[in-house]
Amino acid sequence: MSGQRSPQVALFGGLALVGTGFAVSAVGYGVMLPESRIGPGFLPLVAGGLLAVFSVLLLVEQLRRPAPAAPEGGTDDFGRTPAQRMWILRRVFALLPAALLVVPLLGMVTAFGLLVLVISTWLERRKVLPSLALSAVSAAAMHVIFAVVLRVPLPTGVFGF
Repeated sequence: MSGQRSPQVALFGGLALVGTGFAVSAVGYGVMLPESRIGPGFLPLVAGGLLAVFSVLLLVEQLRRPAPAAPEGGTDDFGRTPAQRMWILRRVFALLPAALLVVPLLGMVTAFGLLVLVISTWLERRKVLPSLALSAVSAAAMHVIFAVVLRVPLPTGVFGF
C-alpha cells in the first residue's frame, strides 16, 4: 500500500465502522413504531447503513485502483489553487454560525436557502439566476423532507416557514 493511499484507506475503513456502529445502535431506539410509523432509530439506521455501504464501496475501489502519482500541488478541476480552496473552506465555516444566528429571525428554511445562495454566488462565483434557483430548490426540498414527510417541527421566522 502506497504512502498516499493509506490515509484514504484508513478514512474509508473508519467511516465504515462508524456507519456500522450508528446502524447497529439505532435498532435500540426503535426503528418502527406501532401503526407503521417510523421511530427515532429510523434515520440513524438509514444514515449509518448508507455511510457504511458507501464507505466499503469506496474502500474496495481505493484498494483495487493503482497507486496514484505524486500530487503536483496545482489547480483542481475548476482551476482553483490549494490556497483558494482553503479560503473557500474558511468562509463556509464562518458562514455556518452566521446562518444559525439568523434562524430565530428568518426561520430554518429561509436561513438555509440564504446560506446556499451566498455560498454559490460569493464563494463559488456562480451566476445569480442559477444560484437563486438552486437556493429555492434546496430550501423547498428541506421543507418537504423535514416538515412534511418526517413531520419535524422546524424553527419558523417572520415569514412563517
